[in-house]
Amino acid sequence: MKISKENVFFVMRKTGSVIQFLTAATRFLFVILIICIIYGGATQKQISNNIVRLHIVANSNSAVDQELKLKVRDAVLKHMHEKYPDGATREEAAAYLKASLPLIKEIAAGVVKESGSDIEVNARYGVFSFPTKEYEGLVIPAGMYEAVRIELGSGKGQNWWCIMFPPLCVADANSLKMDEKAMNQLREGLGDNNYRLITDMAENNNTPVKIKFRIVEIVENSKIRIAEIINNLF
Repeated sequence: MKISKENVFFVMRKTGSVIQFLTAATRFLFVILIICIIYGGATQKQISNNIVRLHIVANSNSAVDQELKLKVRDAVLKHMHEKYPDGATREEAAAYLKASLPLIKEIAAGVVKESGSDIEVNARYGVFSFPTKEYEGLVIPAGMYEAVRIELGSGKGQNWWCIMFPPLCVADANSLKMDEKAMNQLREGLGDNNYRLITDMAENNNTPVKIKFRIVEIVENSKIRIAEIINNLF
């Protein structure tokens, strides 16, 4: 088959067009990726800047250790319900929780001892990674959050969590239902869009909210995995 100069030029033009299309598509996808990363990171940061969490980790997944975890939860929340500073800002609440760590540890250790166990109890305040968590219709995306972390024994069991600021699990420690006043405080801190993002996930056919939430979730889970890989390497 004879290949003419015209055929060669035709193929080159077609190839060039395909390359240009792929290059434009790649640039477009890259821009979308950057936008998603910026949106996901900024949204999670806005959420994390307005809450402080309580995280209680059981010694193991045995029935005894899981029951002990809940007894510690009840005792800590009962104390917080009585002593938590009413109307505190996030900074005031964080300062109070940090100052209360020795007492929180003492309360948890007392429950453990009364239950006939001798496992170690630790209470820390810091920034910890969390997967996506749902509680009473409230869905908090994965990411890094400030929290009071109570570890029972080896800390290898399933955990229990709630939000200490705003005092969603403190204001009504008996029923553990979300407090309306605290929810309004959360809404003021997050703004309407981010508040709907974490409260409307449970609604059916709410595709826009679900897409936005998944973007935040994917971005933050990726960041956590990358950090874990780096930590393991060094």
